[in-house]
Amino acid sequence: MRIFLGTMLCATAMLGQGGGHVQFRDWSVPAGGARPKATCGSLQSLTDYEMSVTSAKVVAATADMPEHCRVHVLIQPKLNIEVNLPAAWNGRFYMFGNGGFAGESFDSAGRMTDLRRGLKAGFAVASTDTGHAAAEEPGGSFAKSRQELVDFAFRAVHLTAETAKTVIRAYYGDGPTKSYFDGCSQGGREGLILAQRFPKDFDGIIAGSPTMDFTHGNFARAYWMQGLAAAPVAAAKMKLLADTIYAKCDEKDGVKDGVIDDPQRCEFHPATDLPRCAEGSGGASCFTGAEIGSLERIYGDVMSQGKKMFPGWPVGSEITPEGGRSGWVGRGW
Repeated sequence: MRIFLGTMLCATAMLGQGGGHVQFRDWSVPAGGARPKATCGSLQSLTDYEMSVTSAKVVAATADMPEHCRVHVLIQPKLNIEVNLPAAWNGRFYMFGNGGFAGESFDSAGRMTDLRRGLKAGFAVASTDTGHAAAEEPGGSFAKSRQELVDFAFRAVHLTAETAKTVIRAYYGDGPTKSYFDGCSQGGREGLILAQRFPKDFDGIIAGSPTMDFTHGNFARAYWMQGLAAAPVAAAKMKLLADTIYAKCDEKDGVKDGVIDDPQRCEFHPATDLPRCAEGSGGASCFTGAEIGSLERIYGDVMSQGKKMFPGWPVGSEITPEGGRSGWVGRGW
């Protein structure tokens, strides 16, 4: 098994999509690709004590997606899986991961984008909601259920892979010759879980920007957001913040190119590096003492009993290239 780790920007992961956007540029369905040996509807007979095929329907070809059999499976107690089987199969299996806290709709824009890419290249494609619906249990609220927490943590991705391969064998008469997983952010974490716990599930894994150390990471985020709730930083000041940081750190690598090569080499301290507003005043050209305090929280290490619990936020992602607020640092500001 090959594992590719990356720190790619998973911009759409914040919108509930955790595939890494594999392009499949070099893939195409070979002439006379594998054809189904069973009808799509007959896959409902796979239902047993462990899995229930709730629907199996043929989806007609469109301009950007080939004809395929769309299968929905429920594994007790609440784990939903979708498997999509192209009419002309390249013999391989592709599964993409989740974003955020998972629980996305299978029809969400990001998921459909990854599905289209996989199907057009001839892959059998699978995904999961990890055992809960975000619309019903937003954020991490699902974790109150021990079963749903276990499904989210590791059970769902393994059972999705195993179930998808069962459906593939039933439809084409043979299993995949190669299996690949692709995920970013939450999906990147899922990729690492698969590699560590279930190394035989996939031949190759792409794990981009994996979300790790969930406990301390979320503790740190709560700490940051408490500071921002008490003293929010105006969105209009994000450009000034970014300009100040880049003026100090851009050339650390010897080249002024609008890129901070290594954020860890940038010794940025809001209290000393940012223009401070006069006492009792404000404005877009300076930061108040309260705003600087909030930024000190974000860029400084999160400490507990004199020990570092989680590193501060790295510099460089204050605004998007288009000048808007960062999807991460500016979230909620």
